[in-house]
Amino acid sequence: MNVRPILLLVLLLSVFLVSDPSCASGDDVVWAVGKVVDASGRHPIAGAVVAVYDRKNRVIDYVKTDSNGEYAVALSKSALNLPKRKGGFLHQVSRTVNSAVSRAGGLIGAPVKAGIRAAASVVGTSDPLLRAGIGAATGLVNSIIDIVTGAGATHSTLDRKSPGVVTMRVAASKRNDVAGLGRVYWMQEEIYRVGGGEKRAYVAWLDPVRLGGEKDPGSSRLTTDFLSFTEAKLDPPIAERGQEVTMTVTLKLPEEPRTPVIVVGRHSRTGAYYELEPIGNDEYQCRFTVDRRYPRNDQVITVIAYAAQDLRPGRSLEVEKALARAGYWDPKRRFVYNPIDVATRNRVELTLTVLDSPEMN
Repeated sequence: MNVRPILLLVLLLSVFLVSDPSCASGDDVVWAVGKVVDASGRHPIAGAVVAVYDRKNRVIDYVKTDSNGEYAVALSKSALNLPKRKGGFLHQVSRTVNSAVSRAGGLIGAPVKAGIRAAASVVGTSDPLLRAGIGAATGLVNSIIDIVTGAGATHSTLDRKSPGVVTMRVAASKRNDVAGLGRVYWMQEEIYRVGGGEKRAYVAWLDPVRLGGEKDPGSSRLTTDFLSFTEAKLDPPIAERGQEVTMTVTLKLPEEPRTPVIVVGRHSRTGAYYELEPIGNDEYQCRFTVDRRYPRNDQVITVIAYAAQDLRPGRSLEVEKALARAGYWDPKRRFVYNPIDVATRNRVELTLTVLDSPEMN
């Protein structure tokens, strides 16, 4: 048997894996899992083909959905526009197996699987979004809600280079295929016991894909409002000193996976923090009294959420200080969702107007 061609292929692949940032290797691998369903969202679609692309419009992984409509693809952090830096505030889970990841080849096969498929399509092609007629010449598609206020919401355009975003195309027999930007709604670090040691893996959940029928092209889509604030209010929004105010937000939680979060608000002027507790129906709430520490007139309270830890339940002052330094609560800075740092894909901004009570005049 002539081993020279095989050795040459291995050498070339090794060089490619090291030199190309879109290829996954070692701790750089992220298992992206998701589901394909019909337009109603109730029925899984088996045998759908899911292809994901890098920035050079190369297919870096592809897979068919199983009987439950589920899939898992192996990506590098760079393919998801995630920084390679260590750290972040991901939820950590100790488990024996992740069924979706196991069906796709397991932890050991991830670097080779992603690397070989990327190497097989070294030459870039035309933009899949343009081929789909979306018109993504600027790399900007999909309208998202990034800020929720008491009066409604503000929209922005999702950038193809945003953290947790990947270009996808999904197709199935007798269905209207869809191409666009898929988005991570939850990411966690999973710890597996392997032999006498442990293996760590990053697992990210992508929004479920809905595929409509051939005669219903407008019903196919890639987006949901999972782990996004959908409503928020202060009651009352105008308060006198000494008056109690109730702050309520609605955070849409997914059916899977389990997503323990800590929802915290921050006063933009005083730096005071407010922990909002779950009260059911995806709502979180807290009450506070407007005292002398609150300045007069308008002030903004912003709300985000970060991942909770099972081994260290409750709030983390260290995490909150880091998120504050990064500007996630700052209403003067644009909110950019990064699944490594925060657990909500948008931010709440509520304006409280404080009046002096008659007794204080």
